[in-house]
Amino acid sequence: MAQKPLSPLMRLRTLRHITQKELADALGVTENTVANWERGRAIPKLTPSQFKALLKVLQITADELPDDFGPPANSLSKAEN
Repeated sequence: MAQKPLSPLMRLRTLRHITQKELADALGVTENTVANWERGRAIPKLTPSQFKALLKVLQITADELPDDFGPPANSLSKAEN
């Protein structure tokens, strides 16, 4: 069974040893919300303060932030088949 590719958000989060709960708490959202972003089930709608918190927690600049938080689009169709 092929392993599903990690979403960019999950990759950044795990690289920093941050749990979904820790990220959710820092942003003032639920753990389920973070999970949905990582699965591509929801598009993040962040306030400016949440955006700043995300950059701080992940230790990245705005330029380093991925365009999409979910898994690569082509992996979704492959995983569903």
